[in-house]
Amino acid sequence: MRAMRFAVPASLLFLSVPAWSAPLRSPWDALSIPATSRPYSCPAVSPLPRDIVAYDYYSDARKSIPDSARLQAYRRAASPFDRTMTGAERAADFYLKSGSRGAADCVLEILDANARNHAMTGTMASNQSYYVQNWTLGALAVTFLKVRHSDAGTPAERGEIARWLVQVARSTRNYFSLRHAKPTKDGHNNHLYWAGFAVMSAGIAADNRHLYNWGVMTFRDGVHQIAPDGTLPLEMARGRRALRYHLFAAEPLVTMAELGETNGQDLYSFNHGALHRLVHRCVSGLRNNAWFAQQTGFPQEKPGRRLTPSDVAWLRPYQRRFPSSSIASLLGQVHSLSILYLGGDPPP
Repeated sequence: MRAMRFAVPASLLFLSVPAWSAPLRSPWDALSIPATSRPYSCPAVSPLPRDIVAYDYYSDARKSIPDSARLQAYRRAASPFDRTMTGAERAADFYLKSGSRGAADCVLEILDANARNHAMTGTMASNQSYYVQNWTLGALAVTFLKVRHSDAGTPAERGEIARWLVQVARSTRNYFSLRHAKPTKDGHNNHLYWAGFAVMSAGIAADNRHLYNWGVMTFRDGVHQIAPDGTLPLEMARGRRALRYHLFAAEPLVTMAELGETNGQDLYSFNHGALHRLVHRCVSGLRNNAWFAQQTGFPQEKPGRRLTPSDVAWLRPYQRRFPSSSIASLLGQVHSLSILYLGGDPPP
């Protein structure tokens, strides 16, 4: 089936991607990591299956109240994917911190095993299966980007991994292109942005401009939805999880803006800098969620007693570009910056 394409309004054509043919870059390409012989114990991670069988777990129309039995079933189905992401991410971030050849080799071993198994390229049992596919794709593509300038792996293995990432990315892109063409929620809400981040990252890993450009279009679609008060209407509809899902939507959008910056695109200023409004609304909500509670009519889940990395770690690159004492205070409250679906630590 041919993938449907997003229509780009004429007013946006001047924001098309740069015409030059320079290789696509990632924020980690500029790092100089001297290789070391520090040992690294690579976990035994089995290749992921070709088919993904996972189903959603909410019991209400707002998708804000999980059904406990269905949630447990989903966690069992997702656990192999979580283990694979975690194994590759810990190795990739250890390589960045230590230069360990063993850690870089570990990342390539995990990715190569999945590439040879054609993981995640088969049948998706449900919408939730596609979400698992794109979350895993984005995380693993980033781990490849973090170690691709090491001497790990052979050229043949790297080529096989790149081809596999492209294959999975096309599956993700095709699903969400079809969903975007219809009045579906997951074709326009945070799921679309996570798919864009995943496909964009895979595009950089494989130097595939078509995939990269598609990711940029999902970014633009998301930023166009940001209201004057900094909210995303589809995420506000999540009731008690409204703030949680604003944070979840901001993670891929800010990260895609970073990927764009590295490739000569100022995505932060797109649509008159609307992304800044979303970031400021999220930061305000983390400091005091009363506004979200008042606007939705529901007490908010976030933040909990303690901030988690997924609450704030995505703000690290934003803070570097746009320093804020409020953001610095939030980042200072977490001991780790690793986010599972972002491929571990966010861009430097």
